[in-house]
Amino acid sequence: MGAYLNPNNIPLQKGLNSQIYVDKSEMVLELEKYYETEQQFICVSRPRRFGKTVMMKLLSAYYSKGCDSRALFEKMKIAEHPGWDVHLNSVNVIMIDLNGEYRTIRDKSKLIDAISQGVLDDFRKAFPSVAFPDDCPIANAIFMAHDALGEKFAVFIDEYDVLFREKVDIKLREEYLDLLNSLFKNNKLIDSISIAYLTGILPVVREQVQSKLNNFTEFTMIDPGDFAGYFGFTGDEVADLCTQHDIDFVRCKQMYDGYSFPCVKHVFNPKSVVSALTSKKIKSYWAPTSSSEIITTYLNVDMDGIIEDVQTLLEGGEVKVDVTSYNNNIDSFETKDDVFTFLIHLGYLAFDEPIQSCRIPNAEIRKEWLRMIARAKGFERVREKIEASRALIIATEKGDADAIASALDCAHRRISSHLTFFLESSLQTAILMAYFFADQNYMVFSELPAGEGFADVALVPLS
Repeated sequence: MGAYLNPNNIPLQKGLNSQIYVDKSEMVLELEKYYETEQQFICVSRPRRFGKTVMMKLLSAYYSKGCDSRALFEKMKIAEHPGWDVHLNSVNVIMIDLNGEYRTIRDKSKLIDAISQGVLDDFRKAFPSVAFPDDCPIANAIFMAHDALGEKFAVFIDEYDVLFREKVDIKLREEYLDLLNSLFKNNKLIDSISIAYLTGILPVVREQVQSKLNNFTEFTMIDPGDFAGYFGFTGDEVADLCTQHDIDFVRCKQMYDGYSFPCVKHVFNPKSVVSALTSKKIKSYWAPTSSSEIITTYLNVDMDGIIEDVQTLLEGGEVKVDVTSYNNNIDSFETKDDVFTFLIHLGYLAFDEPIQSCRIPNAEIRKEWLRMIARAKGFERVREKIEASRALIIATEKGDADAIASALDCAHRRISSHLTFFLESSLQTAILMAYFFADQNYMVFSELPAGEGFADVALVPLS
């Protein structure tokens, strides 16, 4: 085993030893559908902290010839399926953590050379009978090992898109694209690579890489396919965890739920859930990242009325978005749909496929939106509404009936026409809109049973 070739299963073992570990080993069976087929190139994109690296460790431990993982997998859900171990520890895994490599190397311009040399060093140790020349490219090394010894390979790249999310030198990007092209658009390697699996935040249909990776099948936040339930925690999984750790599931749901796919209706941010369960504190764990700076840049330009739509999102509404027209060049978004689709992939918005619309998924992400809006230009009116909602909550806590009535009347008139003003649903919508900031400190319920009837809206303190 080496740094890149045939890693061991220690990372999986550490995960299994952790206080909280959700068994998603059956994902291997989904990937097996593509093993040694014409669709063996797979890319799964999800927001950060959605378990991409955890699943990469699982897959590496399953396939890698550098370890014996039978004892680990025999205790997991996958072992309940016949034939689960057909390819267990049977193939040479090349594992590249591109984000880790990029963060640790001092001279970024030498990144691709350093990775290539590291892989070559591992090949020489693993296959001493093969005479690899100096500066042998990874693709050539794979071909030579297969040609001489019949060896098969799986190529795993975690955070494959980091060089496109970061503002790196164009020469470095081109070198990386050449590496991808040599590995995945090379007919000479068709018999050598059994499976290729990439993860990242963004899908591969980017203008910069489309010609290099257009043979990859994608599973994204917009179209997750059969991988929907394997990234993020499902509602049932979180409910079980909350019971085990004595945490209020309803509070956890309001803070971290909100992503939804056709076949999995409730998907939680797993990192946030684990942090809440281990610390016994339900709060925001979504730390600011460089991506929020990119978002603020686009929010500062009111393209296609984006400011008005953001206000709708902050108030708990949904906004129509055409995800099919996505301009995949992050450096030159042209429409509001580009920006909102980008935000869906980053996890700042959830996508409701049946109605083709987006929304802010939960209270944790809403807090991050409020932080971004505080710095963006052109959002003065939105910030005024935020302050008005804060003031309404304070007035409610003080029992100031006149201030409450005035605020609710203003919201009611703003969202109602003369035809809908006296409808009960119109008033309920106005209340929810006026109190949209309440989910930072309260659980918000609609139609909560109270006495002999129902409360249109109820606010229950989080603590």
